[in-house]
Amino acid sequence: MDSILKFSYDWNKKLKCDFFTTLRLYNEAKYRVGATLEVEYKKEIIKRVQVQAMKRIMLHEINAFIAGLDTGYSIEQTKAILIKMYPKVNFQVQALSLVLLKTLKP
Repeated sequence: MDSILKFSYDWNKKLKCDFFTTLRLYNEAKYRVGATLEVEYKKEIIKRVQVQAMKRIMLHEINAFIAGLDTGYSIEQTKAILIKMYPKVNFQVQALSLVLLKTLKP
């Protein structure tokens, strides 16, 4: 069974793309290359994707390239979004997964 990848907002309109990224709390097992995930947007499964690549990064390593592609916002705005998404997380020690996903065709 596929894991669920939940989105409450379509940052940068990426959910319409064949390839897109997501920043999540680091999870080597869930975001391993080749894994398939179901994408849930506003409580509805909209597609299946496959992990193409995953890079472990820390919050302070988010740069303009990552922020712009993933959220469409600045570095500081992207960091603020992540802090709001995960309010109980200590980002001084918690790593993130920068995940490249490919939409699977039905």
